[in-house]
Amino acid sequence: MRKVLLALWLSACAACAWTAESERIMLVASYHAGFAWTDDQIVGLKSQLKPLESKVTLQVDYLDTKNVNPNAAYYQHMEAMLLTKYGKTPPRLLLAMDDDALDFALLLRKHHFPGVPVVFSGVARSRQVALDRESNLAGVFDDSDIPRNLSMMLQIRPNTRRVVVIHDQSRTSLAQLDTVRQVLATHSGLNVQYLTDLNIETMQARLSALQADDLVFQLAFNRDAQDRVLSHEEATDLWAAASNAPVVVTRDVSMRPGVLGGHLVTGRQQGEVLGKMALQALLARTAEGLGMHPATTVPTFDYTQLQRWEIRESSLPSGASVINRPPSTFEVLRTQLPWLLPLLGSMLVIIGLLMQGIRVRQRSERALRQSVQNYRELFASNTDAILVRDAADGTIVETNPRFHSMFGYDASETHTLSLESLGENFPPYGKAETREWQGRIQPEGPQFFEWRARRKDGKLFWSEVSLSRYQSSAGQRIVATIRDISDRKLVEIQASEFSFHVNEIYQNLPVAVFAIDAQHKITFWNAQLTRITGTAACDVVGTTDTWRGLYPSQRPCLADVVVDGLNEDELQRLYAGKLQLSTLLTHAVEGEDYFPDVNQGVGMWLRFCAAPLRNAAGELVGAIETIFDVTALRQTQQTLQSLNVELEHRVTERTRALEVAMDELVQSKKMAALGSLVAGVAHELNTPLGNVVTASSSLSAQMQFFTQALLSGTARRSEVSAMAQGLCEGAQLIERNALRAGKLISDFKQVAIGRTTASATRFDLVALVNRTAYAMTDAFAAKQCQLSVAAMPPLWINGYPEIVERVLQQFLENALLHAFDGQAQGHVWVSLEDTAAAAGVSVVCKDDGCGVSEEHLKRLFEPFFTTKLGQGSSGLGLYTAYNLTTHLMGGEIQVTSSEGRGTCFVLHLPRIAPLLGAAESNAEH
Repeated sequence: MRKVLLALWLSACAACAWTAESERIMLVASYHAGFAWTDDQIVGLKSQLKPLESKVTLQVDYLDTKNVNPNAAYYQHMEAMLLTKYGKTPPRLLLAMDDDALDFALLLRKHHFPGVPVVFSGVARSRQVALDRESNLAGVFDDSDIPRNLSMMLQIRPNTRRVVVIHDQSRTSLAQLDTVRQVLATHSGLNVQYLTDLNIETMQARLSALQADDLVFQLAFNRDAQDRVLSHEEATDLWAAASNAPVVVTRDVSMRPGVLGGHLVTGRQQGEVLGKMALQALLARTAEGLGMHPATTVPTFDYTQLQRWEIRESSLPSGASVINRPPSTFEVLRTQLPWLLPLLGSMLVIIGLLMQGIRVRQRSERALRQSVQNYRELFASNTDAILVRDAADGTIVETNPRFHSMFGYDASETHTLSLESLGENFPPYGKAETREWQGRIQPEGPQFFEWRARRKDGKLFWSEVSLSRYQSSAGQRIVATIRDISDRKLVEIQASEFSFHVNEIYQNLPVAVFAIDAQHKITFWNAQLTRITGTAACDVVGTTDTWRGLYPSQRPCLADVVVDGLNEDELQRLYAGKLQLSTLLTHAVEGEDYFPDVNQGVGMWLRFCAAPLRNAAGELVGAIETIFDVTALRQTQQTLQSLNVELEHRVTERTRALEVAMDELVQSKKMAALGSLVAGVAHELNTPLGNVVTASSSLSAQMQFFTQALLSGTARRSEVSAMAQGLCEGAQLIERNALRAGKLISDFKQVAIGRTTASATRFDLVALVNRTAYAMTDAFAAKQCQLSVAAMPPLWINGYPEIVERVLQQFLENALLHAFDGQAQGHVWVSLEDTAAAAGVSVVCKDDGCGVSEEHLKRLFEPFFTTKLGQGSSGLGLYTAYNLTTHLMGGEIQVTSSEGRGTCFVLHLPRIAPLLGAAESNAEH
């Protein structure tokens, strides 16, 4: 009862959980078709998979390892063959029957189908320790209960003197042999003999020499010493015929005439357990938790052999099955009683039946005459032409009126007509094809096909022919029913031509178009879309790859979303507010976006619109999507925007004429700031230039003294060496101070942003940040500081990459110079924030250094302000970065800090930087 409930539960689960699409199960069997053990397993498996036979496809392949020695090279060939046969798409489930198939299935999963569940049957239990290390694996072992089998036989035959074990050198037989040795080792007084690695004749000779008090225990034996392959049945028949002692077996396929019996493992039971576990693995999508189970055995004995070896049935274990038992006398008679008793009664009613038969025959004859009359009326009034021919000689024996009106022949002409005169008589509508259709009637039954028929006046027309065969009193007849389908064929041709014209129109549209059906399969892909995406129609039609050529990876297109019902959350996730309802088409959605991967990687602005497709009943059958190239339009819009900016700039210039007084005040402030700036530059340049003058004066004096010493010849070697060292030090001092002065001048020049040559371009901000950070790696490593850049996807903006790189580099140099005073090590993090889809992005540079006091924080961007004046810092770095950001790039720099808690610089940049001319003009004013 529990098994029935389990089967009903599995069937219900399968019916509820399965999709309409068939799932593929790959079954690998170790042996070959026709091998009884394997065939029984497959029958048992299919009986359990029957509830899902319409939902799963079972693919069966045989390794044939009874005839071929399995090795690594053989497995490689089998792998290649199966991949060629089924492709590399993973099956839903891998099933393996017997040890060799399990080895091959595990290799197949490891090499090609990782993660696919594997379920096995017919495997030796000695492998359980090794199999426990495998994941997603379950199955049933086929080991018979050998200890129970031997103990049972020794119990019912206590006088057994010797046990003869038959086995071959296969892995299955050797695994069973280990168990036999362990069991027999506990019977110290028992003589044990092993027969293996012998030819058939020698084996039979050894068995024929046995005595009645011996016992033959047969394990798997399928290959003898001469490499002859035997089935389980063949081997058992040979040993049972030759043995002079009882033969005990372990499998039901070996339960042959002459075999006593034993605890038997059945192939069907193995297959049924495999099927049940396969169902559970299919529903759970994993084999984890199903476990590995021992085989179930049934004690089975042959009645004839029990009598031969004088074994009482009472000594057999409880529940034992005895086969081939002859029926008892009562049973024989009981089988005859159901017909003996009715026989007597039937004799009494035979006379009555004969009388009734006469009356029935008379009524039947009247009904037959009426039936013939009805047939003739139906034959004559049928709207299809009917032609009856003799199957032997092909002559026309009967036609109906519709035949004459359809073909134009009189009744007197039909007997002389041939089949060739009624058809086009030209392939594929010729005499040979006519005979071929007639020849199929006998083996296949009635035939239906279309034919090009010919009327008496020679005109051809399309017809639909039905051929059937029947036996009449005059012999075999062939009936041809012919229907004129010229009008239908005309409509089909017109529909085909219309479809062709529509396809040509769509193919030659200057707009890219593709269509999908309700299952998201592409049904149309025109040439314009191929030009934009670079993907040919033959590569995508019939697939669901609508994203090919438009996006770098798999994702739904707008047509897919329309078919699925325009889910608002899905639209927002995929298109981020870039869509709107079409003003021209009902239930259509359109949008516009930049596609960087189309047009051979050049990129294009595309406008796309998707609308549902419905049939005459209003049911959704697919969607169509059109794609327009609007790159030129976008460029025109950008040009108009630039012109608007320029127009606004001119208006601003005219307005400034009314603000002269305010400008003069601004100019006076600028002059004051310029004076302060020049004073700062002069102060900074004074020190290195003074050092250069001092060093050069000292060098001049030393050179005069050195020259006199050389000319007088009184110079000593130590004096020359000291003088040379002094000259080198002086030269190095001059060089260092000259370089410092040059750097100050260079920094000062960077303040003049109006003379920069930077040009706006589209660039990946993430790549620039990574490149700048990489260039600073050595500098950070030298100071034992760590620089980290957060992982980010590409982020494209329009701006000035050289200036952004200079500003970011200044942030990092400032951190190295000031952030980690008094610290053994430090850490700087760089990341990006997409602050707003339409506004801009932010570059964040944060450190865990000593921080900046509130007093210094207010002056951080003033020129020549530095806390390390005279220690390599000019105070122009952050001032220059601030000017470049605010006046040139239209951005903003924010800084937050507190003493002891690090500093955070945030560089805010617009997605599209202002034009360089506009920025310079703003800076000048």
